[in-house]
Amino acid sequence: MQVKNLDYYSFFTKYSLMEEYGFSSGLINRLARKVLPQVPAENTIEYLLSKKDTRIADIISKIDWSSDSKVIEQLNLSIKALCLKVTAFGLDHNITAKYKQLNLDSAPFELLVEKINHLSSCENKEIRDLINSLNDIEVLIDNLRKNKRKIGTNLHLTLTTRRILDYTERIKELLDLKLNIDSTAHWENLLSQYSVYKNQKNSLRKYLRSHTDLLALEVVEHTSSKGEKYIAEDRTTYKSFLYRSFLGGGVIAIFAAIKLIVDGLQLSEINNAFLFSINYALCFIIVKQVGGIIATKQPAMTASTIAKNIDTQDDLQLDSINSVVLLVRKVFRSQFISIVGNFTMAILFAIFISLLAQYFDIIAFNKSIEPEYLMKSVMPNWKLVFYSTIAGIFLALSGLASGYLDNKVVASNIGYRIRKSRLFLNSNSFASYIEKKSGSLFGNIFLGFLLGSVFLLSYILPFNVDIRHIAFSSAYIGFAVTEASFSIKIIGLALAGALLIGMVNFIVSFSITLYLALKSRSVNFNLIPKILWNVLKDILRNPLSYLIAMDDTK
Repeated sequence: MQVKNLDYYSFFTKYSLMEEYGFSSGLINRLARKVLPQVPAENTIEYLLSKKDTRIADIISKIDWSSDSKVIEQLNLSIKALCLKVTAFGLDHNITAKYKQLNLDSAPFELLVEKINHLSSCENKEIRDLINSLNDIEVLIDNLRKNKRKIGTNLHLTLTTRRILDYTERIKELLDLKLNIDSTAHWENLLSQYSVYKNQKNSLRKYLRSHTDLLALEVVEHTSSKGEKYIAEDRTTYKSFLYRSFLGGGVIAIFAAIKLIVDGLQLSEINNAFLFSINYALCFIIVKQVGGIIATKQPAMTASTIAKNIDTQDDLQLDSINSVVLLVRKVFRSQFISIVGNFTMAILFAIFISLLAQYFDIIAFNKSIEPEYLMKSVMPNWKLVFYSTIAGIFLALSGLASGYLDNKVVASNIGYRIRKSRLFLNSNSFASYIEKKSGSLFGNIFLGFLLGSVFLLSYILPFNVDIRHIAFSSAYIGFAVTEASFSIKIIGLALAGALLIGMVNFIVSFSITLYLALKSRSVNFNLIPKILWNVLKDILRNPLSYLIAMDDTK
């Protein structure tokens, strides 16, 4: 085994730790390397480590690194190169704009350049000062990332900040090695790290996760900020939720009637899909504009808020079981009273609309009502659960879509650009509207088109696809009972079916968003059983507090 005159430069720098190309190119390159793997040059330490019969202990026992001037020279050169790369990334104009936006000082990057000029002659104190400068840079980048709600993010920012943190970590390892050049333990650690890295460098899963987890975090961060508005903190807010959910249920009853009228026109399926989608979207937008609440819109928001409170310090640790349990209690009762309000008012207002239509003999509406079909559509069975699950998935997706656009508006500085654009007449009011409302507007339109057109999949798939939404289904019960006589049993089953729809809508939407929110924060999922157990104990001790606003001092 030849161990003399080896080249260490690429091993030290580990440039491929975070390649210099963009996200798509990096993905393509990894796919290409899976087909035709890269092979290190024969005069490098990496080539030696790539041999199957090479043991790290054998390499360490045969090399005297402190007496090898080439190793020292390449170690210094590698540290300098990586420091310059950190500075180049850290002073990238897109990044420095974020520093200014947050009033952060970029001086640590400038100091880094000054301190590496005389690296070869550095004493131990100077090297430790250099390590402290790298620590300051890491603190700066962490502050940048913790203020993600203010600045938004994108793949470029995600990639750049990760590069900086990866390189600073690598530089500190090399500086530590420089201080302990004869240490067998340090060399063994470095060589072992390379062996692990070599096995993972072409992993597509690791690459995708490392590039998208912060972006996912930003999406759910913006969603969680909205979720805080859907949590009743006290009795006054709790009552407000009830009144607002009454308002939401009333508006939904009106649009449920419009949907039935459109369906009764017997248009083509494509036209129906378009009109249904517009109807749903307008309904959700108007409810939002008039200050109403749609219960099924809450889970996607509140789940993100719970995930955020599990990790309040952004340190990926469970911060307080009691605070999380208390938050779950508030979320549960907020959701409960919103469902009660939507469910009750949708039925009652639908009955009122139907009686009004009968009194004034509104033919278009009266002809569109098919009582038996409407009641059958809410009868508890496996199809009802399946269709409700689809609606729950769409509700979760709409929350994420809303968070995505909110993040995009912030990250791309859309508001500022509108204020400076002649095309938009330098409108401050329009810019403010886009900054505050665009995510919600997009999420509602997105949800409307998902709910309104999903039935078209029935013509492609070998089974029927549809949705069930608790408020719309409740309104259908109200229309049906005024048009025909049904037994108490049938009405009871229909009401139970509507509540089942609501439960499935909630569980699916909440679970998907909570999972993605926790995943994006890299929170250990082993914490979930502990949280659930504590929530269960709290429910047994304080069952009413999960339904009614009470004093939450316990």
